[in-house]
Amino acid sequence: MAAALTVSACSINGMGFASSEVIEAQGALVVSTETYGVALRSAAYDAGVTIGYSWTLAVIPDCAAAPRTGKYNFGVSIAGIRPVASVRRIGGLALDMNRRTVGAMLGFSEDMIVRAIPANESIARRLVLTPDEPSKIEFSQTPEQGLCD
Repeated sequence: MAAALTVSACSINGMGFASSEVIEAQGALVVSTETYGVALRSAAYDAGVTIGYSWTLAVIPDCAAAPRTGKYNFGVSIAGIRPVASVRRIGGLALDMNRRTVGAMLGFSEDMIVRAIPANESIARRLVLTPDEPSKIEFSQTPEQGLCD
């Protein structure tokens, strides 16, 4: 499937015509993914399509389901792992169709999504986000339950 997506210059959820690197950070893992061509995102919190170039940095909990550190030539899937925070830079055409954004963008944009804390929970979260130096990112959350859901 990755070969078919690569030949067609497409990616789905960061896999296909994409490259990823999983980097260990303090208290979390960081997944840096670049996509080229048509990139489809199907997660409910971030659904949309990008035509052009996108760079996404996702801070994910260090769980058993998380990918191992290293480089991935055809991208890496983090399906089923909700990022604590993600930053995306897009150059081209972006069509967003999710709870946060509905609309189109042509040109260059950068945005960030931070995972919401449920209204009925009391959580202390600390995130030091350095997108251009992912290995220096720091994350902690008390209590830790619910991070790997």
